[in-house]
Amino acid sequence: MRRLAAAAAVAAAGLGPAVAPACAEERPSADYQAVAHPVVGRVGQTVEVELGVRNGGPAPAPAQAGHGAGTYEVIPPAGTTITAARPPRGGSRQPCVAKAAPAGPAAYVCAIGEDFPAGDLRTLSFQVRIDRKVAGAEGRVQVLDHDGGAVPDPDPANDSAPVRVEILDRDPAPASTEDPGTDGTLLIATTSGTALSAGAIAVGVSRRRQR
Repeated sequence: MRRLAAAAAVAAAGLGPAVAPACAEERPSADYQAVAHPVVGRVGQTVEVELGVRNGGPAPAPAQAGHGAGTYEVIPPAGTTITAARPPRGGSRQPCVAKAAPAGPAAYVCAIGEDFPAGDLRTLSFQVRIDRKVAGAEGRVQVLDHDGGAVPDPDPANDSAPVRVEILDRDPAPASTEDPGTDGTLLIATTSGTALSAGAIAVGVSRRRQR
């Protein structure tokens, strides 16, 4: 009994061996990574640029009811205009919504979709017209909304990536007038709910697993 009483007194005084508290196992999370490539061409040209988002893993991105796996925003560089986006062959399609801008070209918010496994790449092949040369022009791809933070993104610094412009030093070429290929694609709507009129933009989202 004396030994038991002594042990209790030592424990009460905080002099006994430390007992490590049980730690909750850390859950793996999804690393959202913005994907951007430069706009390269001559003034007057319409060029194709792949923009979107990648799940760098190690976990799949959980979908929220009504929100999917999240959204990302594409802001075109000053002096350029997004005219269309081609869906890749066999790719699923998700809508983008145009955001009115007080100055400069409109930005677009695009849905990532419901299922976003680790290693998946979700991009649109944007058709970007180079209207004029603007020194230091830079757009952006920015992840806006994802899994709600229950398991934080392990590297939020890569949620944004710049879209730069490289103007080729040649004579200006006429703007492309060919049909961007809108068959079977979804129309981009404005935030007011009306479809874009002149040069309505069709969009598609590519889903492919990184190898």
